[in-house]
Amino acid sequence: MEDVGFRLGQINVALEIPPFFVNFDKRDFSSMMTRTEKEGRKALFYVYISRKNQLSKLLLLKAMHPDIFIPVTLKINEEIDKDEINSFIQSVQQAENDWSYYGIGTWEKTFNSCKVYMVLIIGEDRWTVRPLIAKEGLSGFGAEIPVDIDLSDRFVGVLKEEEKKNLEIHEHGENKHFHFVVHSRERFIQLAKEWDYYFAHKERWRMSVKLT
Repeated sequence: MEDVGFRLGQINVALEIPPFFVNFDKRDFSSMMTRTEKEGRKALFYVYISRKNQLSKLLLLKAMHPDIFIPVTLKINEEIDKDEINSFIQSVQQAENDWSYYGIGTWEKTFNSCKVYMVLIIGEDRWTVRPLIAKEGLSGFGAEIPVDIDLSDRFVGVLKEEEKKNLEIHEHGENKHFHFVVHSRERFIQLAKEWDYYFAHKERWRMSVKLT
């Protein structure tokens, strides 16, 4: 089984979400925390993002890819030195040796008949990256969003009827992982910004990952 990493940054780097499997035969996700082993061709993915001077690094991303949209309300008051700037730029260039920049804050990599996309998600004062999967012959994108267990019923209520088709829900302690199909990158970003257990709330975002 292949291990696949996506990493932006070299200083104060965080594992943004628990490592996850992608099943290329079924276009779906499964967590390392899942006890049931499913058959199929798969790979294990890790997403690492620098947490130091994040907003300054977001500007560096935009300088490298001008099509990235940054909200005008974002306030940046950080001091970043030349060495940190250069190391971040180098890390992006290294990532793009393996992941092609697709546009509008999205990177892609092909696996068999699937494409895995890493999608930039920008919050009020932080940013992260989350995956989507596309497969030849299937419409939409396979998505996974972890949601606080106490908010899970409300989350189901905001899903569109087409998103509830073939919906799978896996419980992992204090959150539930929702596996479903979205039909646009923009819709996925909207849901992740508001509901993603590891990103939507700043205090949990600070505590919920392992710094490496």
